[in-house]
Amino acid sequence: MPDAQRLRLLCVMQLPPPVHGASVVNASVASSEKLGREFEISVLPMRFAESIADIGRVSSKKLTRTAATAARLMWRLARRRPDGVYFTLSPVGGAFYRDMLLVGVVKAFGVPRVFHLHGKGIAAQLETPWKRRLYAWVLDGASVIHLSPRVAETRPLVPEDRIYFVPNGVPDRDAVTQTPRSGPPRILFLSNLVPEKGPLVLLEALGRLRASNVAFEATFAGAPGNVAGLRAFEALVARYDLAAHVRYIGPVFGRDKEALFRDHDVFAFPTYYAQEAFPLVVLEAMQRGLPVVATPEGAIADMVEDGRTGYLVPQRNAEALADRLRKLLCDPELRSRFGERARALYLERFTFDRFEDQLCDVLSRALARQDR
Repeated sequence: MPDAQRLRLLCVMQLPPPVHGASVVNASVASSEKLGREFEISVLPMRFAESIADIGRVSSKKLTRTAATAARLMWRLARRRPDGVYFTLSPVGGAFYRDMLLVGVVKAFGVPRVFHLHGKGIAAQLETPWKRRLYAWVLDGASVIHLSPRVAETRPLVPEDRIYFVPNGVPDRDAVTQTPRSGPPRILFLSNLVPEKGPLVLLEALGRLRASNVAFEATFAGAPGNVAGLRAFEALVARYDLAAHVRYIGPVFGRDKEALFRDHDVFAFPTYYAQEAFPLVVLEAMQRGLPVVATPEGAIADMVEDGRTGYLVPQRNAEALADRLRKLLCDPELRSRFGERARALYLERFTFDRFEDQLCDVLSRALARQDR
């Protein structure tokens, strides 16, 4: 589409580093050729945290960066007013109040806003009257993109005709061809190693499996959250005598990440993270044809079909997790069936091409209906 006909879209978004689900999706949106053909896109990156452990901390450096980002935003809006601002709003915590400042700048310029929420937690905030008023002010007149109806927490404040749903997607690759090997089946955990993501619950489940003589090996990969988290991890490995069965390898990317999926048989993700909405790592496991054992946190139940592509277990329930893992570890044919169905479901609903198409459509409709 010629530039004169494309809507100008300013994208205000978190970009890596650090690497987490929302920043990865945002980076893909910023570089999307399909979106670039539909919109004249410019990006204002938000980079405040320097690591996973730094997320949520308040510092003078972050305050300075926030002020600088607000100044750049004002300059962008004054220099060439866009037709809309696409803003990946942080839903809760100190990051929300930081983003509220930037939203105030956009509102002052009268530019239509489309918020894309990659996390959750707003519902609990709305129970406090003064917080509810703040959220109402931020969301007033805006359109909101949620990842699923399961996490559509803005419904009390946003009219239904301004709410849209776009599930995440990841780029397609060939399904995993497992590396021929001898030895026990392998379990993979791949996420930032913070307790809320479930690594300690998984260790407890593995301790139960070892006690019942179920053969397995398990790999934990991901950025460490903090020293205390690593110590808790190491303490449980020692407590359940898992040193011969478990390894932690730190963060992995690119070919090393591909090799991990290729060399494992089951993906486990027993998260109870309060802001977990639509974790990309579950889609990545499905894309590579692995059965998934996870919790129904956020919209994970949209991805994992319990008893067909994997299993869903209650949060923080090591006994249930161990039981479902045992079923898959002891039945290679079941693992294969679940993995094939997981791959098929990914191709049907969660490819990045599908995500791009849906996001383009939603942005076009949202900006067309907003009052200018």
